Amino acid sequence: MSTDLDIIKQLEQTIGKKLTLTNWDEVYWSGYQLNNQQQVIHLDLTYCQLSYLPKEIGQLRNLKVLRFQHNKLTQLPREIGQLDNLEELILEWNKLTQLPKEIGQLSKLERLFLKWNKLTQLPKEIGQLSKLKLLDLERNKLEELPEEIIHLNLEIYDDFEISEYVNEHTDDGRKFLAEMEIETVWDGDECGHGIIGFVSYGEYYESRADLDDLIEDEFKFVYGGVYVDRDVRLPPYEIIAQGKEAIANYYKALKSAEKPLNESKLILIGDGGSGKTSLMKRLLGLNFNPQESQTHCININTLTLQHNGNEIKLHCWDFGGQQIMHATHQFFLSKRSLYLLVLDSRRETQVDYWLKHIQTFGKNAPVIIVINKIDENPHFDLPQQRQLKKRYPNLKHISRISCATQQGMSELQRLIQNTLPDIELLNTVFPAKWFKVKTAITEQAEKTNFTSYEHYVDICQANGITKESEQNTLINFLHDLGLVNHFQDRWLRETNVINPQWLTEAVYTIINAPQLAGTGKLHREHLTSLLDNATYPVRKHDYIIELMKKFELCYALNDNEYLLPDLFPTQEPDFEFDDEHALHFILEYEFLPKSIFTRFIVRMHRDILDNTYWRNGVLLRECACDTIALVEIDSNRLVLQITGSQKREYLAILLFILKDIHRSFSHLNVTEKIGLPDEPQLTVNHDYLLKLAQNGHREYLPPEKPEKSYKIMDLLGLVAPPSETETMQMLQKILSILEAQDIEQDLFDHIDEVVKVNPGMFGLSLDVNALVKKLLRK
Repeated sequence: MSTDLDIIKQLEQTIGKKLTLTNWDEVYWSGYQLNNQQQVIHLDLTYCQLSYLPKEIGQLRNLKVLRFQHNKLTQLPREIGQLDNLEELILEWNKLTQLPKEIGQLSKLERLFLKWNKLTQLPKEIGQLSKLKLLDLERNKLEELPEEIIHLNLEIYDDFEISEYVNEHTDDGRKFLAEMEIETVWDGDECGHGIIGFVSYGEYYESRADLDDLIEDEFKFVYGGVYVDRDVRLPPYEIIAQGKEAIANYYKALKSAEKPLNESKLILIGDGGSGKTSLMKRLLGLNFNPQESQTHCININTLTLQHNGNEIKLHCWDFGGQQIMHATHQFFLSKRSLYLLVLDSRRETQVDYWLKHIQTFGKNAPVIIVINKIDENPHFDLPQQRQLKKRYPNLKHISRISCATQQGMSELQRLIQNTLPDIELLNTVFPAKWFKVKTAITEQAEKTNFTSYEHYVDICQANGITKESEQNTLINFLHDLGLVNHFQDRWLRETNVINPQWLTEAVYTIINAPQLAGTGKLHREHLTSLLDNATYPVRKHDYIIELMKKFELCYALNDNEYLLPDLFPTQEPDFEFDDEHALHFILEYEFLPKSIFTRFIVRMHRDILDNTYWRNGVLLRECACDTIALVEIDSNRLVLQITGSQKREYLAILLFILKDIHRSFSHLNVTEKIGLPDEPQLTVNHDYLLKLAQNGHREYLPPEKPEKSYKIMDLLGLVAPPSETETMQMLQKILSILEAQDIEQDLFDHIDEVVKVNPGMFGLSLDVNALVKKLLRK
């Protein structure tokens, strides 16, 4: 019976090359390693100019690692399936066009590297690799992946270093990695093709947009732990976010037939009076009205274009520009859209405000700036346009027009046509039967605004979608695309809004109601007078209120009264607050979306002290520890001042809530600062203090007053709770706040996700995950 060393000798004769016995710490090509039983466990045949894989390799039954990159291999022999103990197979830089189905017999395989081959498809048996953790398919000719790939349990693989690119070129790259449970990425293959990340299929990332920061056009696309090129057709990320079952439903539905969606949103946004409605009418071929009134709700129309022989539908959403409506944009602005930012050439423009607004809610969606009314100010133009495009890479074009004279309209229409390829939603592939359901719902939306879930199921069954899980996948997909409004919440599930304009108009009508301005107090009876009864029957009023609560636009005082923080009085009331002994903490935003403070008040409303609130501030009290917090908006800052016996603990709770809210925004750059205890107008960056402490510094000298010094650990001690007991109390408080939200997620998982993003927020040395588990046992 041949030993492994005998097989190595046969192999040397076959390939005409001497193989070197190597030690564990040696770097080698054309070599092998032995275990204590003289069995070959590691074989490297790199750069051997082989066009085939010698069959002798199939006899090395104890082989764990096989490296065969940089050869001329065109096919893999069936004998590869005999390597029962193989854990790593590296076949990069060959000429493989297909894999044998026997690849599925490698029951212990954990890592499979196949990049830089010529694979056009994968065998369905790839889904049998139950131990596989890593699959690299970059630089092949794959157009799609087999649906069986969803059976893989790919995991995070942490033998690489975090990419310096991520740290330097994303907004706090390490935070994003932690948030998405991408623990490591690699930036350094020999061709410099960029970032590899490791993601688990089953996770739902609220901040899915953050993943895009790691996957720009020049980088590999990370797909559930599979590394592929961008030209491989993958499910839309709305499907990926739903998990394995949704991906399986998508692939199975594609088997029958498919077609591109060829639809998207065209969102017109800008200050009130800039001419958004007039522009939309001109794009639709309608006449200009010089007396056009300002939009106080929303106008939705459809623009049909021809592009590359296909009919493209752009659903034009014309938003009112009033400040009061900006807080609701997060619910109706979309990442998968084209934005027209309309500016009035006669007035001072807020270009940066609006571009940051779009960037925060629309992520990297393409933008065209449209400077309107140039007939009245023909010399106006935006200065420093080159720098503007550098700051906002999603800014594609700047156009100058007059809706009154139609000057520049033809050029704008050409720019819109040229920008269509940048709208990723247009090319989203729909299974044909899914498309039929979407079409049926769209046709029904012309007759009614909402339908029951049961009726939706009937439509699905009539079009061959009988499986309940596929029905759920589709309705959630349509919701994510903004085509319908569907929620799983107990009070909302049975009503499916199939005309989104019905919902947006209801919300905007309420928040623009004159009788609510200055008080923010909404009585249930108000809806009868505010909303048209034929369009909004009384039986749907509860749905609208529950949806506004879900959107965190309001909270309930009792069964009949609700408060809308966006409509609170602008003037602050009289109240007393001991700011002399307060802890001062500041969150400084590059751009502060108004809705952050609104949602914060909604979540913390049970702590509001003596109805002390106004448009830009609130006074809170934690009764259990008799601690009071004054939270105010100051320009682009949130200022937190806290007094009482447990200032640090209450601060940590407030920061947790704010950072949880932050997770739903993109490009939200926030700097945390601590006010010096005796001179709170002087602040120091919290992260800077942490770095000083980590580097062994003990004293901090404020540059404004270098003659004064502060002990760094004393300053950090102002905001870092020192004990496990105090942290447990905070977690219990947070748990009660989250329970009131009725979030669709395990509460402890929710806490865990936020803590992963901010591991130091409860103290630098505490194991918060262990505390969460302890709290769960209680």
